[in-house]
Amino acid sequence: MQKPEIQELSNFVVDYVSTMVSIGTYSSRVSRCAKRIAQSFGYELSLNFSFNHTIINIVDPDDYSKSRTYIVDNEHSRVDFRLISSLSSLSWSIYDHIRDLRVAKRCFNKLRSQKKHPFYMYIILQSIANASFSRLFGGDLGTVLIVFVAGLVGTSLKTLFVRFKLDMRIIYIVCAFISSYLAFVGVKLELTQTAEVALGSSVLYLTPSVFFINSVIDILKNYIQMGLSRIISVVILVSCVAIGIYITLTLSDFRLLQ
Repeated sequence: MQKPEIQELSNFVVDYVSTMVSIGTYSSRVSRCAKRIAQSFGYELSLNFSFNHTIINIVDPDDYSKSRTYIVDNEHSRVDFRLISSLSSLSWSIYDHIRDLRVAKRCFNKLRSQKKHPFYMYIILQSIANASFSRLFGGDLGTVLIVFVAGLVGTSLKTLFVRFKLDMRIIYIVCAFISSYLAFVGVKLELTQTAEVALGSSVLYLTPSVFFINSVIDILKNYIQMGLSRIISVVILVSCVAIGIYITLTLSDFRLLQ
């Protein structure tokens, strides 16, 4: 196998790591896959993760004067478990039988450009999931309808705000307020007899569950800094949801305050 130029490999690894981080992959998985790729082409790789940046260092073990170091900004897009699995499989394919970096790049670009589900499918399915949880928590059919509508409106607004690159904390406060207030409107219209379930379930779509799971995995895998950063981020986002609900409770005569 002809060893690729370090700059060519570095460009590929930076794109690979950036994509894996952006779609919600936990740190140890990103590290294993990226190191596997670098090793396949005869290079050594080290990664250092923080919440906002990833430091990537690539070295030629045969000539330590050949090295590249990058500080890459972490971008966060919609979690895509299918792409995470596909990119992990690609790292094994490179390790097992892909010996040409150009072939690896073509496979990577093909996976990354795969057609994604339209955003409205995400919104509808998220709303249905919220409504299902409200029923599971003991809500009546009126609550299911209220939570579905609240989730539909809230998720739509969240998607829109994210596209406009609003601060995530502001997004969570506004969406939590709007969804919980829609639940209050449904209660005032006497559409449900389980008001507490309607209020609690209306904001379930804002639960940062993937962040929380990844933070626990990162800590267990000794990526302490990244894990703690993610936990702090989860606490902040949950606090923003609480602020949004509190605004609803303050502006309304919701019986939970009585």
